[in-house]
Amino acid sequence: MHRMALVVCWLLLSMSWSEVRGEAPQPVDRHAARHATAIEAAAAAVERTAANPQAIAYIRLGDAQLRAGHSAQAVANFEKALALQPEQEPYLWQYGIALYFVERYRDGRVLFEKHRRVNPNDVENAAWHFLCAAKETDLATARKILLPAPADRRAPMKQILQRLPGGQDTAIEAAVQELKGTAGYASARLYADLYIGMIADAEGDSQKAQRYLQRAATTELTSYMADVARVYANHVK
Repeated sequence: MHRMALVVCWLLLSMSWSEVRGEAPQPVDRHAARHATAIEAAAAAVERTAANPQAIAYIRLGDAQLRAGHSAQAVANFEKALALQPEQEPYLWQYGIALYFVERYRDGRVLFEKHRRVNPNDVENAAWHFLCAAKETDLATARKILLPAPADRRAPMKQILQRLPGGQDTAIEAAVQELKGTAGYASARLYADLYIGMIADAEGDSQKAQRYLQRAATTELTSYMADVARVYANHVK
């Protein structure tokens, strides 16, 4: 009996608290250390230039915070950068994404309209503009003011742009499958999952949005938009 009791105790101690309570184990955020290091380095750069503030230092700190999911802090630092160099606003697309996450939808929409003037072929800009417009007003209105974005050659951007006015996801999926087994497949899969999830969010299909965004969040990529996908997946939980 004594030996059996020791075995039971060892098993309980080896379980996580969530398992003991009968809950599903919580996944470890394997990106947390990377984000913490980036934020620390960017914050140190801001501190080093405190006597002569630099817009780029605030932008880099905002980038690191946005990628870690600290959207309100990111907005604050992007706005500090713009106070120093307001002419940078049209180029600061990441500020628009942060504005979406803090629910400043109108400001986000306006920012993406400005960004199109300096980057007219970016489907991602059109997609985020569409999302902000849908949240600001409604889906029908957002579809009336879609931004054009010709000549974005990244897969499956052409198909994502064609999907924004409505329809099915089949063309997006087909474009991704064409790249299976190639070096471009992972990024195409990420973009498809992120933007199919986004469109579902704009269309009010929360279950579909969560399904695709959660899949986007599992990507092995650590690019800027891979991190944004992880932030977005948490945002719609």
